[in-house]
Amino acid sequence: MNRTSLCIKMLLLLKARGKMNTQQLAAELETNPRNIREFKKELITAGYNIKEYKGRYGGYRLDETNLFPVLALTSSQKQALIEAREFMHAQGYENEADLNAAIDKVLNSSSSSLPTQRIYMDAPILSMSTKEKDMMETMQKALEQKHCVLLTYQSRNQDHADTFLMDPYEIIHYHDAYYVLGYSHKRNDYRIYRFSQERMFSCVFQERKFLRDSHFHIEQYIGKNSLIKGEFVRVSVHVDSEIQPQFRELYWGMDMQEKEDVFQFLVEDFFTFYRQLFSFQDQVEILAPENIREEYQAQLKLILRKYIG
Repeated sequence: MNRTSLCIKMLLLLKARGKMNTQQLAAELETNPRNIREFKKELITAGYNIKEYKGRYGGYRLDETNLFPVLALTSSQKQALIEAREFMHAQGYENEADLNAAIDKVLNSSSSSLPTQRIYMDAPILSMSTKEKDMMETMQKALEQKHCVLLTYQSRNQDHADTFLMDPYEIIHYHDAYYVLGYSHKRNDYRIYRFSQERMFSCVFQERKFLRDSHFHIEQYIGKNSLIKGEFVRVSVHVDSEIQPQFRELYWGMDMQEKEDVFQFLVEDFFTFYRQLFSFQDQVEILAPENIREEYQAQLKLILRKYIG
C-alpha cells in the first residue's frame, strides 16, 4: 500500500473509531509507528484537523467540525494564491509560515491540480529527441499532479547511472537545454538534472504523491547567470590569436575570463563543448583540468580508429 493510501486509511480509521493512539494506528496500517506522525502532517496539510493528545491515554482524533470541502478553484484563482505567497515572501511577511500553511491547505483541498509553467532563463531555441520529449512530458505530468518519478540518471562524476525517487518542482530552460529541479529522496536535498539522452536514461511516473514544501522558493536554487546546483567545471583553453573573434562569438560557458590567449569559463554541457571544440580543429587546446583534457583525447582516439584501423 502506498503512502497516499495509508494516509487515507488513517483518516477513515479516525473518522470511524474516534481517538486512536500511535500503536493502534501503526498496527491497523501495518507500518512503523514512526510513520504515524508524518501521516498526520500530510493530512493536516491536505486540510484535515488532526488533534493530538499527550500523556498515557493520549492519541489522535479527527476534528470533524473543521473539515475542508473540496474547492472548485479556477486556474487563475490558484495562480493568484501562488503569486500572493511569492509576493508576501518578497515583502518579508512576519507570519509567512502560517500564511504558507493556510495557502497549502486551500490548494491541496482543490479538486484539480495546480497550474504550472516552465521557467525560461533564456530563449528556448533547441531541438529535442523523441525520448527527451517523452521524458519531459512524463515529468510535466508528475509535476502538475504532484506525483513522484523514478529517475535513472548519471552524473558527470559517476561511472554508472543511479535510479532514485524524485519529487519534480520546476522545469527550467537554460542555455539550449532543459532541466528539472526537484527533491531527490536519495540525496535528501534539491538537485538539478538535465534532460539528456546521454545522462537521463528513464523517467517513470509513480503512483506515490508528494506534498510540495511551502518553504521552497525557486530563487534559492537558480539565477539569471547560473544554475546554482548544476555540475559546472572550470575549463581553461588556449585559443590561437587569429581565430579568437570567431571563438568569442560562441557561447562556451559562464563566467568567461580572458588573459592573453588563454580563456577560462564554467562548463556544464560538455556534449556541446566538445562539438564546438572539434569545429576549431587544432586552433583551440584544452589546458585544464587534466581529466577533461584526457576525456577529449579519448574521444578523438575513438574517431581515429574508425579511419586508420
